[in-house]
Amino acid sequence: MIRNRQCIVSIMATGAILVFAASAAVAAAHPAIGTWQLNLAKSTDESTDASPKSETFTFADTGKGVTLTTRIVGADGKLTVNKGNPIKWDGMAHPDTNGPDHDSITVTPAGAQTLEWAFTKKGASVRSGTLAVSRDGRMMTISGASMGAKGGKTYFNDVFERK
Repeated sequence: MIRNRQCIVSIMATGAILVFAASAAVAAAHPAIGTWQLNLAKSTDESTDASPKSETFTFADTGKGVTLTTRIVGADGKLTVNKGNPIKWDGMAHPDTNGPDHDSITVTPAGAQTLEWAFTKKGASVRSGTLAVSRDGRMMTISGASMGAKGGKTYFNDVFERK
């Protein structure tokens, strides 16, 4: 689970996974902007990797787009911090060569509280899902599936609480 989660987080951080409307002003209004702490008890992951001890996501509007900073304390106690490049949240594919298993990121607004996202490599989807923020703005759920090297899917549902 930790390998899958770290891969997802690394991709999110290096590519600033989530992308929304065409301007930073619109992105700033999105309820995902802020700091979120993973609630391990409410989260599920079909991966057999070990769960992290803690995980924090911080989405920030930079004026050039949204950055995602991740802070993960792995099952082994090792801290990993990643900060992605700013990306506009505009529903278009954005090249990203920072992750080994993808070459582009696409995020599409799917309502005021929800984003749909996908990572692709050479045009083929390798990971996709949704990010949804609760109406009260206190909970964020990132869910989806990762494609395995042999074509099988691994599903995950990560629940975060606003810090």
